Amino acid sequence: MTEETSAPVPAGFSKHRIEALNDGIFAIAMTLLVLGIEVPKYADPPVVNHLLLALILDIIHYVVAFLALAILWILHHQQFHYFRFINQPLLWLNIMWLLLVGLVPFSTSLADTYYGLEFSRIPFALNLLFISLLLFAQWQYAARNRELIIPGMTRGMIALEQNRIIVILLITFFGTLLSFISIIEGILVYLLIPLIFAFFPRIHGRVMEMANRRDP
Repeated sequence: MTEETSAPVPAGFSKHRIEALNDGIFAIAMTLLVLGIEVPKYADPPVVNHLLLALILDIIHYVVAFLALAILWILHHQQFHYFRFINQPLLWLNIMWLLLVGLVPFSTSLADTYYGLEFSRIPFALNLLFISLLLFAQWQYAARNRELIIPGMTRGMIALEQNRIIVILLITFFGTLLSFISIIEGILVYLLIPLIFAFFPRIHGRVMEMANRRDP
């Protein structure tokens, strides 16, 4: 018998049912993203360059939104791996989180359609920011209610998951600020998410090791 199943699980919502709902909504949202890319119709040569530029921006938005959702799905999946069960407050945090995930295709399409206007970039940036905030809120709630988390999870493991989300939160915060200033930088900053996410465990491990050496 594993450590996760050795302790009795209190009555609550099955995390497997909620995981299935999460996966379904993510699959739909990530599929709908590509439908926002419209192939330009034939136009006069002077207009073609403008249409191609718009198409390139559409593809960039698609890649950024898809990768951001992929990382958020991975983080959420890792959270649920550590949950024993889901109580009602955590359930509603998750539902509100999924509500925002479902808005990503819309906010991405809005940024694509009106890319020349400043206001069009802000909903996309805010969308990712609030998704990150709710993901952080879910983990904070679970960390403060330890009965929700599997036995044997150390403070270091809890801190690692928390710091992963904080990094994503900081990137989406700066992405929101940049969305008021520049189109390209406001989009490309989100590409830092998969890059930092790939190396974060190694960086976090070294930082914690250095901290332990200073504070034996």
